[in-house]
Amino acid sequence: MRVSAYVIHTRPFQDSKILLDMLTLEQGLIRGVWRLPKKEARVIPGPFLCYEMEFSGRSDLKTVKSLESIKSASSLEGLPLYAALYVHELLEKLLPVNLPLPDVFELYQWLIENLYAGAPIAPLLRRFEVGLFSELGVGINMISTGRGELLEARQIYQFHYKFGLRPYYGEIPKQTPMLFVEGQVALDYHAGKWTDRQVLSLAKELHRNWLDSLLSGKPVVSRRLLPKQSFQGERHLGVPIFRAL
Repeated sequence: MRVSAYVIHTRPFQDSKILLDMLTLEQGLIRGVWRLPKKEARVIPGPFLCYEMEFSGRSDLKTVKSLESIKSASSLEGLPLYAALYVHELLEKLLPVNLPLPDVFELYQWLIENLYAGAPIAPLLRRFEVGLFSELGVGINMISTGRGELLEARQIYQFHYKFGLRPYYGEIPKQTPMLFVEGQVALDYHAGKWTDRQVLSLAKELHRNWLDSLLSGKPVVSRRLLPKQSFQGERHLGVPIFRAL
């Protein structure tokens, strides 16, 4: 079978062989064994480059027969490189194997192209995370309460991982929420207003906690490569609160 693929991860396997994790348009995330060419022409397939790949096999571990790059090689450096490695780790840890998710492939391709173009990193990552959550069926509802009530712009809501948004009237919550958010900021997040500073701040805090829940607390190691900045804004009961500026 021939597919379009990006290399997400490589690691040694046996003599002259490596294991490849590939994000493909047609088959989603697949894992395969690739026999390296003869030593004089030995080049390990690189990341961020789209390949045409041919593979075979019915098990979860495929045999990669051929790899041919579609475009000439280029590289990412600095913060764009670290952002891409972070995305690779999310794909490795969240995507099921051998499940076609063409929209995830296109989302990843969009991200890489924008990283090469020098687009601002934070909005790209937040937009990618939103798309990935949605495609995996674990999207974050920021347009209505957990009971399906539409949000009011000036109302403050508490957000819980299991229950979503609930109106907040100043009481002491029985369970500490992930965060508090004003309705207008939640609606702007839903609308994808990634140039808004409060929306980006909300998304960073929200997505970090959402990922921690999805991964049952397993660390995302590549986060250490990205700029680390703890939340410096307003808090209520020790919990971040996001209001429209």
